[in-house]
Amino acid sequence: MKKVFGLIFIIAMLSACEQQVSDKPAVKAPSAEDITLATKPVIEKTPIKILLVYQVQEPGVDPYKSRIIVTDKFIRLDDNNDGRDFVLVNRADKIVYSVSEDNDSILVVKHRPVDMKSPIELFPETVRKPDENAPKIDGRDLVHYIFKINGEACQDATIAEGLLTEATEAIAEYRQILAGQHATTFKSTPADLQNACDMAMHIFQPDRYLKFGLPVEERDYTGYQRSLIDFDDDYEVNPALFILPTEFEQFSIDELQAPDKEATPNKA
Repeated sequence: MKKVFGLIFIIAMLSACEQQVSDKPAVKAPSAEDITLATKPVIEKTPIKILLVYQVQEPGVDPYKSRIIVTDKFIRLDDNNDGRDFVLVNRADKIVYSVSEDNDSILVVKHRPVDMKSPIELFPETVRKPDENAPKIDGRDLVHYIFKINGEACQDATIAEGLLTEATEAIAEYRQILAGQHATTFKSTPADLQNACDMAMHIFQPDRYLKFGLPVEERDYTGYQRSLIDFDDDYEVNPALFILPTEFEQFSIDELQAPDKEATPNKA
């Protein structure tokens, strides 16, 4: 595993010439401000090329591996293979594409703001439990967190504080895009099926736990859990993994909820 967070500095050097007396107008000497601006470092951002691999366990499902690839422009989530069943996030456009090879289709989720208020008041509580004897990952402390809503433990995570912040920011973006769609779908959920943890985790506080760092172990109230088993912050990215199948039909959940409205298929 590699750790490359270096910045490239390019410094422009100034050379001074002695001012000569002549009939020509005198050349104005650079001011202190000019020199400061000219010598200010120009920073090139190091490209983001991060790989995360998790071992996932869901109730009633055999354990499987989940891969997350993060770049400046995209996020790809899949079952640790290069197949055509994957989720692609266009970070600039804030669009999520869920690609299904079985159906030759792509579900498109565009970012929309959460335009609703919680039907019940949500009281978040965060319990932080540092452990001085816990091992470090890449020099980062591991801290146990419990995230509660209205007294109920919704998520439980061991977090490497400050590790791979670019990855946590990207995953937070992904969850924020989905939050708007979850909010739209939630409006038709019967009151007796509404759950405070579910509302907080998926709609009103979707990135809450990511603000503390990268989870290396996590579980939630549904029984879902996953463990980080590998990561690389200088991953050799294959650009082909971020290309949508052009022959697959694209559709949105809004189109599915309005079957009487004729939808025009989109192409990637």
